[in-house]
Amino acid sequence: MSPGVAEPDATPDVVRVAAPRHLTSTTLSAGVAVSAACFLLAGAAEALGVTSRPGDMTDIGALLQGWLSLDPWAWASLGTFAVILTPALALLVTAWEYLTIRDRRSVLLALAVLAVLMVSAAVALLGY
Repeated sequence: MSPGVAEPDATPDVVRVAAPRHLTSTTLSAGVAVSAACFLLAGAAEALGVTSRPGDMTDIGALLQGWLSLDPWAWASLGTFAVILTPALALLVTAWEYLTIRDRRSVLLALAVLAVLMVSAAVALLGY
């Protein structure tokens, strides 16, 4: 080294903790599996000739009745709910995982992305 220049320290003062991702990836995988199973079940019921009656996705009673009677519309609706809710749930899990290693910046980022996602969904549902 040149005179007057400090030699780099061989052991850093900061210990880096690996970011946990197992629960987040499990949440995303489970959401994809649930939605795919619902859409496959809806398609199979349709192919088997189960009559599908149109309904409103906000009518919980009709959805429950449709799930019990294997109504393709109800199962496709459940698959749609799974597709929509999976990213939001995964962001909550991500925030929790980062909270366990005390990474506040990443927790806040995950929650900010979740907030943007929720505002976007609200704007879409309200029709602005």
